[in-house]
Amino acid sequence: MGRQLGTVFADDTVINHLREVADGRANARRDGDCTIAFLGRQRVGTQVVLVLYQGSVQFIAGVYEETRADDLRWLFRLRRLTRLGRPVEASRLREVLRRDQQRPFDNQGRLTEKASEAVLAVVLDDNPDLGPVVGTLYGIRDLDLPAPRKVALAEERDALASLFAFTGAPDLAPVGGFLSEDEIGDIYGRESFLPPMDGVTPREDPMIEHDANWFLGWTRQPTDRLAVRKFADNHGRTLEIMNVNRWPIETRLGTDLVYYHRQRRSFVLVQYKRLVLDGSQWRCRVDHHFHHQLGVMRTLDASCMPRDATGDYRMVPTPSFVKVCRLDTLDVDSTSMITGMYMPREQVDRYLKRPESPKYLDPETFKDHLTSTMFAQLVAVGAVGTVGVGTTLIKAEIESSLRQGKSVNVGLFSDTTGRRPSWRSTGTKPGTPGQRTPRVVNSQQGSLW
Repeated sequence: MGRQLGTVFADDTVINHLREVADGRANARRDGDCTIAFLGRQRVGTQVVLVLYQGSVQFIAGVYEETRADDLRWLFRLRRLTRLGRPVEASRLREVLRRDQQRPFDNQGRLTEKASEAVLAVVLDDNPDLGPVVGTLYGIRDLDLPAPRKVALAEERDALASLFAFTGAPDLAPVGGFLSEDEIGDIYGRESFLPPMDGVTPREDPMIEHDANWFLGWTRQPTDRLAVRKFADNHGRTLEIMNVNRWPIETRLGTDLVYYHRQRRSFVLVQYKRLVLDGSQWRCRVDHHFHHQLGVMRTLDASCMPRDATGDYRMVPTPSFVKVCRLDTLDVDSTSMITGMYMPREQVDRYLKRPESPKYLDPETFKDHLTSTMFAQLVAVGAVGTVGVGTTLIKAEIESSLRQGKSVNVGLFSDTTGRRPSWRSTGTKPGTPGQRTPRVVNSQQGSLW
């Protein structure tokens, strides 16, 4: 069984006890374990459940055991019951799911693996402190690696997850993680999250080896370590991903993510900035290197400004963004994005030009940011990114990032159908009114809103 979420519904008879147990755990007076009977007619069968009350998710907990209490209730032995600092409305969670995935928010039940990943992303965006709790409940394999290696691989894994999220096509992502067990076993001596191409066998049919010598017009150097894979869904949409490294993992200066949408001729660049523990606070230090990279992005943004008003509208028409996040764990099984703060380069510039000259970026003082989920949704619908940019610029940007001593993760998305991320498959062939086609598993496109 994968990392699935279940749902249970609290009522007025149990809510006070749940609060008491969760508050006791928060104050280190209790371990958060308890036994509670919830109204429900079917077994949930997951190791982690969300507890809803009055239309919102209020708690998360692990499950030791569930048994039928009577005809109307199931008895759950819960572990590490944790109260959400910011309850999440069930209506928000429904918006990131297909209609057939929403039933567990009507009645006690179990979400699919992909639906669970989407729901967890929203919950963690609103409650980033829950990350370690979720990891403990699921028994996440946080690999024991030296800090520089773990950070570099964690950045690359998150960049891979983000490229899938930016497409707005959830069926593209592989179920069960990006790596096979053999590939996970080899990661301790590897220079990149994805294995280099030589001798690698794709782990399933949609993941196909690609031409190693050409990608968006960029040509590899003999010393470049390259991994390229291709994913496809039932709608003919494809995502080609390239990871390229030119430098030893211990000396790299971070990861750049480049996402390009063929049909929109639009691209987005994301640079990673790491939060580190400074006393009791997680902070990202703003140093000379930080300012230098902002200058490079500033030049890139200036070259990408729309030259006329005839193209598509963008809320942010320049490509450069910064993601500030914690990278202290490497969850090799996850296909979800790390919770973080996304900001356009211009926003960061303006913040750093304040009279007090801030030396840090941190979640406590920098409130005006986009969450990972919000940013992915904006990219997916084409609200941010360049207008009318060809692949020549992408080629130059890949080489520029490599020259700066970085790892580069590039995603090339193609959707010849022109489907919006919020559209659904109706089961009717275009141009054949009323004629139904057989339903294909995972064929529906999930709504982002």
